[in-house]
Amino acid sequence: MHDELELLRTANPVPSTDGPWRDGPLDADAERALNRLLHRDRIKRTGVLLIVRAEATVLALVGVLALSLSACR
Repeated sequence: MHDELELLRTANPVPSTDGPWRDGPLDADAERALNRLLHRDRIKRTGVLLIVRAEATVLALVGVLALSLSACR
């Protein structure tokens, strides 16, 4: 099995030197675009996490309020 995996790894059907997406260093525009993508995703995740926490807090407060009001009657 190890030999078969090694054969598959060496049989690279798409060399990194062919095609428009060949491996190489990023130019300045590509680096800026990559940084924008990385930081934008972090900001989005932080915003989504904040919203989820706020919703969880509101639901917990509603649950406590419902239990306390139902116990009074």
